[in-house]
Amino acid sequence: MKKGVFIILCFIGQLGLYAQSPAATSKELPSYVVKITTKQLEIADWDTNLLLLEMSFNGSIPKSRLEKIPIDRIASVTLAYSRYRLSETFDQFDLNMRRMDMLFAQVPGLKNNKNIDWYWAEQTGCKDPETCKGYFHGFIIQLKSPELALYKEAELALLDYYSSIYEGLRDSRKMDSLIATGKTNFIKKCDTMTLRTKIKDNKLPKTRSWDADKTEQLARVLKTELERDDTVEMTIYTNEKGEFESLENAESFIKYKKLIRLFKNDLTVTSGKYEKKKVASKITARLYKSKHGYKLQFIAYPIVDGEVQTDLDRFLFITRVETVCDYLDTSIIKVGKGLFSSTPDLVIKVLDRNKNWKNCLVATDVTASMYPYLAQFQMWHKLNLEQNNGNHDFIFFNDGDNKPDLIKINGQVGGLYYINTTSFEVLSITMKKAMLRGNGGDRPENNIEAVIEGLKKNPNIKEVIMIADNFATPRDLDLLKLVKVPIHLILCGIHTSKGINPAYLNMIRANKGSIHTMTQDLYDLSKVTEGQVIKIEDKSYKLVRGEFIKISGEKTP
Repeated sequence: MKKGVFIILCFIGQLGLYAQSPAATSKELPSYVVKITTKQLEIADWDTNLLLLEMSFNGSIPKSRLEKIPIDRIASVTLAYSRYRLSETFDQFDLNMRRMDMLFAQVPGLKNNKNIDWYWAEQTGCKDPETCKGYFHGFIIQLKSPELALYKEAELALLDYYSSIYEGLRDSRKMDSLIATGKTNFIKKCDTMTLRTKIKDNKLPKTRSWDADKTEQLARVLKTELERDDTVEMTIYTNEKGEFESLENAESFIKYKKLIRLFKNDLTVTSGKYEKKKVASKITARLYKSKHGYKLQFIAYPIVDGEVQTDLDRFLFITRVETVCDYLDTSIIKVGKGLFSSTPDLVIKVLDRNKNWKNCLVATDVTASMYPYLAQFQMWHKLNLEQNNGNHDFIFFNDGDNKPDLIKINGQVGGLYYINTTSFEVLSITMKKAMLRGNGGDRPENNIEAVIEGLKKNPNIKEVIMIADNFATPRDLDLLKLVKVPIHLILCGIHTSKGINPAYLNMIRANKGSIHTMTQDLYDLSKVTEGQVIKIEDKSYKLVRGEFIKISGEKTP
């Protein structure tokens, strides 16, 4: 999320000497500095929150009015330079340290400031002085966006709101206050929706299917006793123990005795339950001819207080109409159906369906628009984290903390927060810390880097659960070959993107892992063959030249 007034300051240093000096005997990178290596930095001149302090190739930091830089708005400082040197005795480390000291001298508030991230970006692409002069050399200062600070405040308020929904509170006071004071781009959008809650104590009666031999025997009895060989419907009653009691409209016991004996001996019924108590049943049996012989269908209804409960939906569910509100960011998404009302419990449902996932690394995206899913993540782990046979290794990724997009190098992006814990409070604090340190940035995320780092922390892990944004294609898919364990991917946002991002299908197929949606668990993508079409939810995908493409005619993310 890049907002604010466009500011770029360019300071041209003196070419002067090439700052050559004897190599130092001990070269240790300051502990607060992270070094990255790239061929060439591409300066994002559209980024309205960058200050560029440019110097000539191999020059020193220019004199400038750096004291006017607002310290509290600085998120990170990157020193960009080239690896190429004219002389073997040239000491790049010494030059960099002198540049840092000169910067500290002009802006004392920068030194030892724990709120600022420091990077050295070494460019390796140029091989001669003329080419290197076309590269950016100097300090890149990433400023915090005031709008981003408010956005982060709104994100935490949203996380609290969605979490409160799962606890039955629906507390929207924080978000409503932010909107009322005009401090956020979020708007509140409410819709009425029908919610169904399953009645756990009510269960339908069940009949055991008859095999083909018993069905043919029933057909012979009906033909002999009733002189009928077409479609026949019969109504059977059983008691609360599931035992046969009567056959409706039995005109003559003699006439129906074989039929009654057949049902009494061979019909097996598991009684239904109403408010935990077993109840009697009414069963409709339908016998009909097909081209493959006779078929028999049973439909079982519970009998409550002497009345047959034919409305099975009302018997099984409590239905209510509620007003459900979502908070939508008008600056980044089209205002439409809200996130929560579209996927009220995706993460909870998938984790509940797959409780066999144990001792896994849980890698979770905590960047923008993930808050409804993070609320689900929180709620599920609040109820399940303390189980000894669960998952206690977690890594949250935010695509680089406050790192500028131009120095995000695959495998070196950062913004990773690993923890092994059985404490829900510690888990929640770590997740929120990771959320707050993210700066919005570009859309791709560092999913695979996070997995690799988590596996380094605990090499005994054999599986990974990844909770990721369908919109954001991982920037580091080229690192997937380093992941030697299967990834179980819970994919968020499918409903708004009109289908699964094919990049994730290809990722899971190559990894031999699985993809999980609201209703499906797909474990066999690696077995899909060339030209085969698969259907996920209501969209179709085809494997063409080893990669999935969507064939439903709609745009992919």
